Amino acid sequence: MKSINTQKNCNKELLITNNNIATFTKTKILFIFLIIFGFFQKGIATDFIETVYKTGIMDKTVLDYSISPDGTKILFNTNKLLDGLRLLDLKSGKISKIQEEKGRSWTTTSWSRDGTKVVAISIVMRNNGYMDGYMIDEQDVIILDTKDWSYRYLNIPQGVNRAPVFSTDGKMLYYFRGIPESKKTPASKYDLYSYDLIANKETKLTNYEMYQTHRIYDDGDEILFSAYDSRLPNFKPKGRMFNQTSLYAVNKSTLKLRMLSFDQSSGFFDIYFYGKDMDGNIYFGTNREGKGGCFILFFYRCDSNGNNYENIRSVSIQNFVEIPFNKKEIFISDTIENEIVFRRLVEIGD
Repeated sequence: MKSINTQKNCNKELLITNNNIATFTKTKILFIFLIIFGFFQKGIATDFIETVYKTGIMDKTVLDYSISPDGTKILFNTNKLLDGLRLLDLKSGKISKIQEEKGRSWTTTSWSRDGTKVVAISIVMRNNGYMDGYMIDEQDVIILDTKDWSYRYLNIPQGVNRAPVFSTDGKMLYYFRGIPESKKTPASKYDLYSYDLIANKETKLTNYEMYQTHRIYDDGDEILFSAYDSRLPNFKPKGRMFNQTSLYAVNKSTLKLRMLSFDQSSGFFDIYFYGKDMDGNIYFGTNREGKGGCFILFFYRCDSNGNNYENIRSVSIQNFVEIPFNKKEIFISDTIENEIVFRRLVEIGD
C-alpha cells in the first residue's frame, strides 16, 4: 500500500461530457467535512482520479445500490421505493427501469461475481412508497437474470431478510434474518443464514441474535460481516466501557466465529464494513473518538491484517460506499445541488 500524505490544497477541474458524466482530473483529495468540523488530521489518503456520474434525478437520495463486477453498471433505489429499481449504464449515461411487481419493491441488490445474476429482497409496500411504507416482516429473496431481468422466488421463509450476497462460486447465498419488534419498529436479533442454490436448502450459521448487522462478504473460507451484540467477542476501544460494532468472520467449515482485530491507535469505534477490493484491502466507515456525531462517518481503508490505515475522506450517513469485486475502485453515492450522483475514485498509479 502506498505511503500516506496529508494534502492542504484541492484543485479540481470539472469536465462535463454529452452524456452528463463529469470527471475530476488529477485531484489531491481535500476533506471538506474534516476542515468544516475541525477534524483534519494526519493520515489522509493519497491521490485519486474522481469521476462523477450524474443521473438527472432530483430531490431524492439513494437508499441502496450495487455495482456490477466489471464496474460499468449500477443498480439503485431511491428513498421513494415505489419509483422502482433503476439501472445506470456508466458508459452511456443511460438509465433504465427494471420491471417490478405491483405493490412490491426490489431492493438491497447484490451481483454474482460473474455478473450474470443479481440477488435482491422483494418487499411488500404500503402507503406512498417512501421508507415508512414498506412492511418489515414481508420480505422475500429473489434472483434476477441480468440478460432479461426475469426473476424467481427462492424457497426461503418470508420475514425480515436482508443483505443477501452470492458466494464466490455462485452456488450459495448468505443473508441475515431478524426478528421484528413491531410493525413500526426496525427489526433486531439478526443471525446469519446460508442457502444452497443447488439443493434448495437453508442453513442457520450463527446463534447470536445480533444488532446493527451490516454488509456481508464471501472471503473464500470465511464470511465477513460487521455487527454488534453483547454475546459477540468484545470490541472495547480505549477508554470505553462497552463493546462496539466491529468486523467478524465465520468459518464456512467449522462455523466458528472470530473478531478481526484492528489497530486502535486512531481511536476507532463502531466499525461498519463496506467490503474488500481485489487486493484484499478492507474498507470501512467509523466514528473516531466521538467526533462526527450521528451524521458523519470517517471512511477508511486498511490491509487485510487490520493495519496501515488510510483515511479516504469523511462521508455523510446518506452516502453509501460500494467496492466492486473485480476492481480496485471506490464508488460513493452523493447529491450535487439536489441531484443524485455517483462518485468513482481510482487511485492514481493503479
